[in-house]
Amino acid sequence: MNNFINKLYKKIHIIQNIYLKNKFLLKRKTYAMEGEDLEIVKILKNIKNGFYVDAGGYHPLDRNNTYLLYKNNWRGINIDLSEFSIDLFNFIRPDDININVAVANNDDYVTFFYQKKLSQLTTIKKNIADQRMQGLIKEQQIKSNKLTTILNNSKYKNRKIDFLNIDLEGADFDALKSLDFEIYRPKLVCVEIYDENIDNSNINIFLKDLNYTKIWSATFSHLYTDNFVNFN
Repeated sequence: MNNFINKLYKKIHIIQNIYLKNKFLLKRKTYAMEGEDLEIVKILKNIKNGFYVDAGGYHPLDRNNTYLLYKNNWRGINIDLSEFSIDLFNFIRPDDININVAVANNDDYVTFFYQKKLSQLTTIKKNIADQRMQGLIKEQQIKSNKLTTILNNSKYKNRKIDFLNIDLEGADFDALKSLDFEIYRPKLVCVEIYDENIDNSNINIFLKDLNYTKIWSATFSHLYTDNFVNFN
């Protein structure tokens, strides 16, 4: 009986979040926080039925950089620390692979920090939690995987990524380092950088050394294109 009630409560919570809070039935021009998805779609306009990886997807609609691609018949992998986030992805984007793990530069278990069931701010970095979270901070153990491990264990094994989105609240650089660029080299990368000097950030230097160029920036999100790809 309790199991039935829990499942019913979860379903009600999902429907409430999708249809009431996020107004799923209303058409939107953009689903991203600062219009990142409009730039992404513009850059990738000549790629049909593309493949994305969204690490730290948070929500299938709200402040999401890949839902506009999903609506354009792209498919891919969404990864998030929050089990409820993945429940939402499974409900709205059942054609994607939706995985509840931490992305890290190891295949192990890690502690993640959060405050409520669905939050934009969940992190595996204790210093980030201490800096940005106010009030009670909760902790939970979760499995961690490298991006390469996740891809190798999926139907997309050995397929190059058309678009990689990383938004991992301080763990973004570790996620980039966990990807085998020789096998999965993305055509376009969107990653968050919080350093005051973007050009001297570890992420910018790492991607520049791999022959990527920063072509667009929002407040924290930055788009990098592969120098070897012709997008025209």
